[in-house]
Amino acid sequence: MIARNGRLVLAWALSVLLVVAIAGLTLSVVALSKQRADDSQRDGAMKAARQLALDFTTYDYQTWDADSKRVLDDSTGQFKQEFQSGIAAVKTDVVTNKATSKGDVKEAAVVSNDKDSAQVLVIVNAVVTNTASADGVQRRYRIKLDMVREKDRWLTADLQVVG
Repeated sequence: MIARNGRLVLAWALSVLLVVAIAGLTLSVVALSKQRADDSQRDGAMKAARQLALDFTTYDYQTWDADSKRVLDDSTGQFKQEFQSGIAAVKTDVVTNKATSKGDVKEAAVVSNDKDSAQVLVIVNAVVTNTASADGVQRRYRIKLDMVREKDRWLTADLQVVG
């Protein structure tokens, strides 16, 4: 009788351990899935911010319309409105001075993010040429971008050159 009770206790203990192990495994899988989703969102925001910073710092007086359209296409909200309202004036200066800029993203980091917004800092080096500087001048930009997710696309809602 004691051996039978011992087997029942052992079977019960093993069952409890199995349930605990399954629960732990389930929680681990859920946490890993959430972490992957968070990483994917962060990576998406950073990739979009890097591209916008590159587009913003790369232009040519001969292709200004297409260059500025790329920035507009990846923008939203106040930034899009402000950029749109300044395009004609900037185009006049860019064309008059035969200006070009070739950006090169050096670093980018997500400062904060959630599923629908992110703040990204990007460092861009650019070589700027114009009629006054045909050989080009090296510029370094530190850009803070506020990104928002709209219909599964990350768009720039605000851009500030911070250094």
